[in-house]
Amino acid sequence: MGIVTTESDLVSAVAPARLYKAIVLDSSNFFPKALPDFVKSVEIIEGDGGPGTIKKFSLPEGYVKQKVDVVDEDNYVYQYTIVEGNLLTEPLEKVSNEYKLVPNSDGGCIVKATRKYYTKGDAELTQEFLKSTNEMSAVFAKAVDDYLLANPDYN
Repeated sequence: MGIVTTESDLVSAVAPARLYKAIVLDSSNFFPKALPDFVKSVEIIEGDGGPGTIKKFSLPEGYVKQKVDVVDEDNYVYQYTIVEGNLLTEPLEKVSNEYKLVPNSDGGCIVKATRKYYTKGDAELTQEFLKSTNEMSAVFAKAVDDYLLANPDYN
């Protein structure tokens, strides 16, 4: 099994506590509202939202199952692993994600993302694949920010 790690920093205009609450603690309600063209529903299959919880994201064409690894509300850290579904295309076995929201001086935060791709056998990932995944993450982050900024009463 090979492991490829990528890191990125995205700037959010949303305060870390508010962003964390939306994307981690209220993900079942939040994502279908903020990303209706991509996430149809989110349900907890097993667990209570903490480590070990399995969440199923229903997408327009399929689904993704995530296993929650870490929920650290005090430090705004969230880790999960994609373990099943449409986003696990060949040659991926699983993808682990860690997000840490770091407050910045303007009231928003920096979203520090670390993604580990676990490949089957000795398979390698192309730079095009890694670039497109980072670009998709940036699009989702912008949509999340836009939704929260346009809906100041949300959470």
